[in-house]
Amino acid sequence: MIWRKMWILWIVSFALILSGCGETTYPAISKTKNFVASVNLQAPSISFINDKGKVFTTWKLDEGYTGATLIDHDYILLYGYQLKKATVYNLSTGKQEYTIATGIGITNAIYDKKHQKVYLANGKTNRISAYFSNGKLAKTQKVGNYPMSMIIHDQQLYIVNYKDTTLSILQTNTLKPLKEWTIEKSSNGMQIVKNKELWIGGHGEGIKPNSTADIYDLQTGERISQIKLPLMPVGFAKSQDRVYVISHGDSALSEVDFNGKVIRKMEVGANPFTVTIFKDNIVVAGYDDHHVYFLQNGKIAKTINVGKGPFQLLVRGNEE
Repeated sequence: MIWRKMWILWIVSFALILSGCGETTYPAISKTKNFVASVNLQAPSISFINDKGKVFTTWKLDEGYTGATLIDHDYILLYGYQLKKATVYNLSTGKQEYTIATGIGITNAIYDKKHQKVYLANGKTNRISAYFSNGKLAKTQKVGNYPMSMIIHDQQLYIVNYKDTTLSILQTNTLKPLKEWTIEKSSNGMQIVKNKELWIGGHGEGIKPNSTADIYDLQTGERISQIKLPLMPVGFAKSQDRVYVISHGDSALSEVDFNGKVIRKMEVGANPFTVTIFKDNIVVAGYDDHHVYFLQNGKIAKTINVGKGPFQLLVRGNEE
């Protein structure tokens, strides 16, 4: 009997060792290191770039991840549309912390710092799911067809349903449905402006590509105006007095004031999908040319070679 117990313990211990060996460990990133991270899709990887425009660390991902979001200051959640789980890594150790059984279909993720929850959008089930910081499911809510773009404002979660003509608004902590607006189909990308407007971009549908950002009143959901922009404006970033809009159809970056006036436009990157702000730089990722660009005063200040297919940009350090 004693021998059998020892044998079982040995088998269990060996299985644990094997399972531990199966978890990938990535290069550690100090908690004090600020960065803009390029999530690259064509050969899955993450390029971490410092404020000097240098790639200081690269994570070569072992799964077909299609997106990521930062959780607090020291964690990153990775997800993939075809993956059945999302994985959270500790940046300062490079080690896996936990996984979330999501099922396939995850299109986006966003972290709610106030309630310490992460919201995942699923384009297969058409649901938004909220998870606690330990990965356990808190709440799930049905929304429109193919939820994708998300933004949090004033304890409300705004969700663009990409294959639908609706925008869903949920209460952040409870996911209680609050409102539903009518928007254009194939909308994508959002920004809150002046705390009273929601700007929404999009690809357009079929043979009618979109070339405007629609402006909606935050209180009523009424579309109050439009901004004429280069083809397919899908990415937004906001500074103290400007909104930067990336149009991937024309590989163009537009600088727009809060009144909707286009100050200037410039061509940057090849087929860019995303723009962000990191320190004093406007940052654009060129999906087809595999470069990230730092721009200052309307000019390219730095061109950075990253992994193949940079699709998303994550920033740590602007809050400091």
